[in-house]
Amino acid sequence: MTIADAKPGELITRKGFLSKALIAWSGCLLFPLLYVIVRYIIPPTLREKVMAVMNLGKISEVPVDSARIVKFNKTPVILVRNSEGQIKAFSAVCTHLGCIVEYRSDDKNFHCNCHGSVFDVNGKNIGGPAPKPLQPYRVELKEDNIIVSKL
Repeated sequence: MTIADAKPGELITRKGFLSKALIAWSGCLLFPLLYVIVRYIIPPTLREKVMAVMNLGKISEVPVDSARIVKFNKTPVILVRNSEGQIKAFSAVCTHLGCIVEYRSDDKNFHCNCHGSVFDVNGKNIGGPAPKPLQPYRVELKEDNIIVSKL
């Protein structure tokens, strides 16, 4: 007799209760294992393709001649707004050893504080040990929103 089959006033046997409890306990143990297996089978690149275009904020949140670091999936992206009001987006990860770059408005360049790499406002490496320029992102401005996607 199961719990669902029990009529009011009937008793459930100890064996029936323990079998249901054992099944529930086994399910609780197997759920994390199944979750890990599914996460292993589905590669992260496939999961990131789902979010290939993202709204990263409002235009008003990035003042003129300054920058802001935001997340695009799990990658830090730096949004920079020049004096003409144009917004550009680059990967905030230095191409030398993966440190996060910062924008300095005094010389209008990106600087990596780890090893001294310098990138211009177009992401091109102009100093230091960085071998490649910063990865650019496509930026679309829709109303007051900043829409960013990979090139």
